[in-house]
Amino acid sequence: MAERVRKIWAEVLEVTPESIDIHHGDFFELGGYSLLALQAIGRLLAEYSVGEIESVELEGALLDRLFDNPTATGQAECLVAAGYGTGDA
Repeated sequence: MAERVRKIWAEVLEVTPESIDIHHGDFFELGGYSLLALQAIGRLLAEYSVGEIESVELEGALLDRLFDNPTATGQAECLVAAGYGTGDA
């Protein structure tokens, strides 16, 4: 799942996926900012077909997690904790 997050981040940040370390690459140090964070989270929610009601809560959780742990792995862990996907897919 962290690989999917990395792919979406790469698209939003306009960098190559290989330039993002899923464990240590900091979204904000890679050039991200709040609007891009919301775009990335929106794409993640769409990727996992999160329903409208669940998306509001999960969007907030993903945004909070991004500020606490701004890595692709952190975002993947948040999605897994919410019941979407698996840790490594």
